[in-house]
Amino acid sequence: MRNPLIISIKSTKLKTSEKNNLNIYKPYGVILFSRNISNINQIKKLVKSIKSQSRKTLILIDQEGGIVNRFQKFPEFKFLDNYDYYKIYLRYPSLAKQLVYLKSFITSYYLKEIGIDINTIPVLDLPIHNTTSIIKKRTFGPNIDTNIILNEVLLTASKQFGLIPVMKHIPGHGVTNRDSHFALPVSKFSISELNRHLKIFKHFNHLPLAMTAHIKYLSWDKNNISTFSYKIINQIIRKNANFKGLIMSDDLTMKANEFKISEAISLSNKAGIDILLDCSSDWERYIEIIKNFNITNKYKAKINLQLGKLNRSKFNNKSININNYHHLYNELVKHYGI
Repeated sequence: MRNPLIISIKSTKLKTSEKNNLNIYKPYGVILFSRNISNINQIKKLVKSIKSQSRKTLILIDQEGGIVNRFQKFPEFKFLDNYDYYKIYLRYPSLAKQLVYLKSFITSYYLKEIGIDINTIPVLDLPIHNTTSIIKKRTFGPNIDTNIILNEVLLTASKQFGLIPVMKHIPGHGVTNRDSHFALPVSKFSISELNRHLKIFKHFNHLPLAMTAHIKYLSWDKNNISTFSYKIINQIIRKNANFKGLIMSDDLTMKANEFKISEAISLSNKAGIDILLDCSSDWERYIEIIKNFNITNKYKAKINLQLGKLNRSKFNNKSININNYHHLYNELVKHYGI
């Protein structure tokens, strides 16, 4: 069985020690970053190298487009932020839906070509007046109905290429003006206000994976961020949002996690989270997690279902002229003066 851990690697090629550890410990996934990508052929070779050491380990990437883009040097991946599509939607709803679909289709095409299994979308956070820009730009705006429409369009193309989605950041990162990468966000929102942000996650509760927000929601749990909160994981996410899939943490190396890895593992065990994400590329940490992190019953039950059921593309990439889709996207942008 793959260990319930998502790791990162240091560079564009696997080091000998990374190969050996992948072969021995077989993590659930490896998440790729810009530092792992120099060109398309190289990234394909890297993915094959990872799979040769651990065939069932899934390859993840956080390729939302716009502000979160792991392919900064590649013009094929140059798109607007999600919030820009929301603003377009306010004037031209049909155009916004076409652009979001084309963005997702083009992105998913290339990710499938590379060998990616999971793209960590959609971002379901609802921004408020002072939401930190790193979150706001990644959202389809504050209106729930608009979010549902555009995120469903986004997911359509992604699923057509067999990419497994991850909804984030449950139960909602829009409620704070702080970035959990650099500080611990604390929300004083009332339960009724928090439930409004949870509502969109409930709509998408059929998705197979959800990523937690490293936020302390005082109305739900005064002591723990959601990642380490038994109440939020079990009562809010599992019961209130009726989420049946696997719950993974956001990156444990973010500053919002103020605990040493041993404490974080213990808190995660108590909360009942299914998969830990750690982007340290530190195998001492990874081995400690593998040895001490509890494998949940839900993880055991679902681990072998995902790849077979969800990771099948409806398209043959060889039959697609992707340049036609780029051309259509660019022509629409040009015609409407966007």
